[in-house]
Amino acid sequence: MAPVLTRDRALALQNPSTGLDDGAIRPPRPRLGGRVRGASVGTARLRGIDRIRVEPSYCSDYGPTMSQADSEIAGLKRVGDYRRSSLRFQRALFRVLVGSDPQPTDAQVEELKRFLVMGDPLADAVVEMYGALPAGRGRALLDQALEHGIDTVDDPPPALTALFAQLDQEPIWLDRDKLALACQVSRRVGHWGELSLRNLSLMGGYLGAAAAKPLVFTAQLEQMTPRRLVETGKFWMDVTTVGGLERFAEGFKSSVRVRVMHAHVRAMLLKSGKWDPAWGRPLNQADSMATLLEFSTIYMVGLRALGFLFTRREREAIVHLWRYVGYVMGVDERILPTCEDDANRAMYLMSATIPPSDDDTRALGTALANVPLHFAGDHWLSQRWARLERTLRIGYTRYLLGDRAGDALGLPRTAAKYLWPAQVPVRLGLELVRASLPPVNRLYVKLGERLAAT
Repeated sequence: MAPVLTRDRALALQNPSTGLDDGAIRPPRPRLGGRVRGASVGTARLRGIDRIRVEPSYCSDYGPTMSQADSEIAGLKRVGDYRRSSLRFQRALFRVLVGSDPQPTDAQVEELKRFLVMGDPLADAVVEMYGALPAGRGRALLDQALEHGIDTVDDPPPALTALFAQLDQEPIWLDRDKLALACQVSRRVGHWGELSLRNLSLMGGYLGAAAAKPLVFTAQLEQMTPRRLVETGKFWMDVTTVGGLERFAEGFKSSVRVRVMHAHVRAMLLKSGKWDPAWGRPLNQADSMATLLEFSTIYMVGLRALGFLFTRREREAIVHLWRYVGYVMGVDERILPTCEDDANRAMYLMSATIPPSDDDTRALGTALANVPLHFAGDHWLSQRWARLERTLRIGYTRYLLGDRAGDALGLPRTAAKYLWPAQVPVRLGLELVRASLPPVNRLYVKLGERLAAT
């Protein structure tokens, strides 16, 4: 008798460590038991999933076997020297932040390497499913399941069923009050949050050349960077809107679509013949976790350096929100930071092992720095304002990342970096007033919501 695709077996597709098929993640070949209908998206579908019979698959693996992973790990050339003496100051700073020594052990770095060669088996299986269906059919099925639930899809392909088995399973650690608080805090800082995300988080992410390689494979960086920035901004707005991560809300759906898009890019790059295995897998688990840090802890670092204040509860809420976004986007729960200290330790691990910069780092940094010029109109005044904005943003990057990083990113040196710390006392004074007067705090949140709506 063929094995049953149970709920645990479906969820094992997301977590290769379960030992399913000796670490090999293989898509089931179904004999479908008919359409499953029920009272809710989650419970009815999870009851019905046990009725789907599967036979051994002859398709290619969606994740590496243990032997394949070991081979890929051995070929990695992107893990920097995490014992280098230049990390001394950074290590001391993080020791203060987390209250203990953040230095990773050799075993932890070896574990990180495993996640550098790991993709997203569930989303990768959906992309493989797309190729087996008529053009556009796979995307239509995904959209229907996203908009109306997997139960509304007649005889859903098993890869889609497995994906939504994970998506519709709400983790027991999820705290929606924390999600709401994180959204309010994100709105409260207004457009300054965009400055931190663009010119610290994204810029800093480009310093790791191997992690940024998928972006470089997109031609016409100067033209595509503004478009990607707009798309990233919309995604951020969707997930940081109160209620945006409810099952049928835009933030949740945007996260899933980005997840599948990443799987598309991963498959394309692996098949291109141009991807160097020494870089790890494209858009791998470790780099995806690092992206969550860019949107949470690094984002807050950039704002605190401007004088913004966050309570411990607010900081934990922002980490929690991006933990759930990571869950929806297929990041392995074993590497999702559970709290601010976890996130800071992970941030040190990723920065200590960051691969060297190269010419691609410079190309990406230059393209991102020039975005204000791209959006400027033809009028001379617009052009002048765009050049001023570019200079100020470059100064902000150099203020926080330092001149060595600024040089690696191809950013010109500018005295504008001294303007940012100069405004901190004023900002800090305003923040102290806000923090001590709840009505003022609520006013800031409302103003931020209005700005976001414009």
